[in-house]
This record gives sequence, C-alpha cells and structure tokens, in this order.
Amino acid sequence: MLQLRDFYADDAPFLVQYLNDEQVTRFITAAIPKPYTLSDAKWWIEYSEGNPLIQAVCLDGQLIGCISAQPGQFEYQRSAELGYWLARSKWRQGYGSQAVALFVQRLKHTQRFQRLFVSVVTANLASIGVLQNNDFELEGTLKQVSFKDGHYFDEHIYAKLL
Repeated sequence: MLQLRDFYADDAPFLVQYLNDEQVTRFITAAIPKPYTLSDAKWWIEYSEGNPLIQAVCLDGQLIGCISAQPGQFEYQRSAELGYWLARSKWRQGYGSQAVALFVQRLKHTQRFQRLFVSVVTANLASIGVLQNNDFELEGTLKQVSFKDGHYFDEHIYAKLL
C-alpha cells in the first residue's frame, strides 16, 4: 500500500541509491548534489523532520520517492510549487499519480493553499501524465527557462486550484 510519511534515518541508503540514478535526477532540480552522498541524505532527513510539506513516498513501508510543496512568499503565500520523484523501478505503475493524489488531498485539508503549480520539463512526458491524471491544467510554456547539465530546457507550467 502506498503511503506518505516523514523521512526516517533508515531511508538514507535508499536516498543515496535513488538520487545517484541519472534517470531519476534527469529532469528534477539541479539543487540535488552530484554525487549524492550519505551525508547529503542525512542532511535531507534532518532538514525535512516534522515538515508536513516534505514527505517520503513509501510502498509497503519502504521508501520509493519524495513529494513536497514549496510555499510562495508574500502575495504568493497561498500558492505552492509541487515537486516529486520516484525510484526508477517504480515508474509507470501508477505510484506517481497515487502519491500526487494523496498529497493534494492532504494539502487541501491541512494547509491554506489555493493553488498548486508545477514547472515540468516538456520532455518529461511521464510527469506530465501524472499531472494530467490529477486534473492539473496546462497554463503555459516557458521557453529555455532552465539550464542544467549543459542544456537549456523548455518547461510547461501546470496548475490546480484547490
């Protein structure tokens, strides 16, 4: 069964394994260190402790990914940017869509957000499918908005009003 929970110290080796997979990190933030070390994982677990906006995605108790919401500031305080990733072995099995659905429901009932949005690389068709499965709507495309690993990327902005 899929569940969302806080990160545990025992998750550290899984974080290291998953976040050193270039396919997993290909389209997500460049803020994730390369290589991703045990020290990085321990820092993340400590950083996220008790934060309901950063959750481990687990299948039958084992970490398989992460989902988070980054709140806006000032006049954007009722909006949050959604982010998520899954271990490659769990791709294309519906877990991403389930995790987003669970997280959105939780945010709806526990936070004061009016809007969630995601900036997703246009080539990341699997993630776009996850968003569409959860009724996020395409709002626009930003041309060559991000630069990672020597390449510019176009990104779609998908959003959902809660």
